Amino acid sequence: MRRMDVNRRSSPGQPDRTEPPGPPDARRRRSATPAEQRRRVVTWAQQNGVLFALLAMCAYFASQSDRFLTRGNINIILLQVAVTGIIAVPAAMLILAGYVDLSVGSVMVLSAIAFGQVIEGGGSELVAVIVALAVGATWGLTSGFFISYLGFSPIVVTLGGLAAARGIAQVWSEAITVSGFSDTFGELGIGRWFDTPIPIFLTGGVFLLGFYAWNQSTTGRHLAAIGSDEVAARAVGIRTKRMPMIVYGLSGLAAAIGGLIVTSQLDGASMSIGQGEELTVLTAVLLGGVSFKGGRGSLMGVLSGLLFLGALRNGLILLGVGTFWQQVAIGAALFFAAALDVLYQRLERLALEKAVDDDESTDLTGVTDDD
Repeated sequence: MRRMDVNRRSSPGQPDRTEPPGPPDARRRRSATPAEQRRRVVTWAQQNGVLFALLAMCAYFASQSDRFLTRGNINIILLQVAVTGIIAVPAAMLILAGYVDLSVGSVMVLSAIAFGQVIEGGGSELVAVIVALAVGATWGLTSGFFISYLGFSPIVVTLGGLAAARGIAQVWSEAITVSGFSDTFGELGIGRWFDTPIPIFLTGGVFLLGFYAWNQSTTGRHLAAIGSDEVAARAVGIRTKRMPMIVYGLSGLAAAIGGLIVTSQLDGASMSIGQGEELTVLTAVLLGGVSFKGGRGSLMGVLSGLLFLGALRNGLILLGVGTFWQQVAIGAALFFAAALDVLYQRLERLALEKAVDDDESTDLTGVTDDD
């Protein structure tokens, strides 16, 4: 018994058994195997499932309220999710690589307090903005160093950051809100370009940069490789320590930007900024199909998950649903997102096992007896 050599050409005068009959174009257009088709279905569902859920939900809310699809209300929805969207882009990249940042809400308030304290001390708003951004980026890089280079648990480090950053902010400000900023700074949160709130443009710019990094550069592929198998990624030359640390720095920087936007909207550096933001960001990312274990996901899905949360909250308000029930709905969305993540993982595993079985069956048909 021996395995046939699939690369061996037939002898002259005999048909070539290594290629199917038909014209060359037909041979090149090989139909997808059942295993490939199953994997494509799983990938399609992961990337587009939430989008169809979003469209269905919007159709329902539009049928219940004439105000839902008006331009003014759409601007309200986009403005409500703008800060979350800015933070969700680096958060999704971290989760794609198998990491997580649960401290973004506290970094938001720490950066906002840093801004307020610089103003209170007589500094200019430009210097205060630079200090706030530096505080956020430094906090993220520090967390990334402990996680990537020293091997600390991402959940432990960022949960510690969740408590520590807000505690530092409270001690630094003595829980006193600094307010009364200039109209120029106020434009950051409430200004408009072409009758559209400025934060929406900022969020769109961040997503465009994210789409480029995720799909057009090697960053997205490298982060997915790290999330799938860090050892294998390191073996092929990917910087498995440096890249996550940089993304942690970007996560801290995005949280600082979000903190400054909310400070501008409130006209005050308040300790209430950023409370619960980490759960909202995590919900949007998981709803978008990014696997919590890393290695799988799309930024378009994250955008769909973000809009799903915004439309859900806004629609419930228009229908007169109370605030507490809105929180229940957001919690249910997070549970649903976690359930989808588990479902996608099981479908991928089943597709992979079936593909292995198909390959083994193909190999058995290629075995012949020389006798």
